[in-house]
Amino acid sequence: MKYKCHSPILKEENHIVDKPLSKELADVLLKTGQCHIDHEGFDLNEIERGYYEANNVLIYHDDTWYKDGGKESGTTTILQPWYVQTGAIDEDNLIIDHSHYVFKYPIRGEAKEQVLQYAKERPELYRLVSTNYKCGLDLCIDYMNPESYTIEPILHIEWDYNNTHELLQKALEVERVINNPNSWKDVIPTILRYNKIARTKQIDAFIQADTRAGVLLGEKAYKLIPTL
Repeated sequence: MKYKCHSPILKEENHIVDKPLSKELADVLLKTGQCHIDHEGFDLNEIERGYYEANNVLIYHDDTWYKDGGKESGTTTILQPWYVQTGAIDEDNLIIDHSHYVFKYPIRGEAKEQVLQYAKERPELYRLVSTNYKCGLDLCIDYMNPESYTIEPILHIEWDYNNTHELLQKALEVERVINNPNSWKDVIPTILRYNKIARTKQIDAFIQADTRAGVLLGEKAYKLIPTL
């Protein structure tokens, strides 16, 4: 598997958005904008996107990456590349399906005070100022069967943290494994045999993901922090 491993670009200031919207934009977004909060994920609603843009926070729309969000196609959030496949499939037949660092900043300062003013008439806006900083790792690696040209899952993790230090520490732990193929590629046949058994016995998808992550990394596949 040919790939490049990236480090995250971290915001130099506090992990918040605190600059208010212009009065004209606030009158539109805070009175009529969609304000559903992605309760488990990182998707930004219309109002959050407005505040991120006002604070010069770079956000990205990924058509293939979806969470609870606003019922749109894909996800709009702070996505940064982690592992990126750089070449054709080689002899190990592994494919990086997707891999990101992901971040969510809370609304604070003058921006929060602005939301609270409009929330007096539209109380659902209070949820916008009830979130906290969180960040996450997302990595999905698949196997392509060279005989049938079908795809099988090898590893999928989604790990959330409430501080950047822990995210960086865990990213390094994963990289020590992934970047040393001799330490884990021997277990791929074991995972493929497990996948076959799991399909036959119709084992729950989350249990399957936990089992594969446990074999490779010794941890659960999903460690999610609620947004609210």
